[in-house]
Amino acid sequence: MFAQLFLGIFFIIKGIVEHIARKPNLFIPEAAVQNIPKEELSNYLKKVGKVHILLGAFIASMGQIEFWYKPELWIYITTYIVLGFGLIGILLYLNKRYSGSYIMRG
Repeated sequence: MFAQLFLGIFFIIKGIVEHIARKPNLFIPEAAVQNIPKEELSNYLKKVGKVHILLGAFIASMGQIEFWYKPELWIYITTYIVLGFGLIGILLYLNKRYSGSYIMRG
């Protein structure tokens, strides 16, 4: 539960920093900024920031749901796979669209 909570908080903070910041820092690697054209960087960081905020909220809430409600394992795992892979798929799509590669180095 605590690992999911802290991981969720990390992604939420990362998403907020990406949504606000426009230069490399602790959460935005230099390689990510260099791989994306300057005119598209603002749009990319806003979109990726929103997805990271959603991913963080999802992970933290799933940890709380697991702790408080003890759902059946197959429902819990299916929800994690469907929603989690959906958000990760959106991140991969954004990386491909803006940088031309599915993987951001850095």
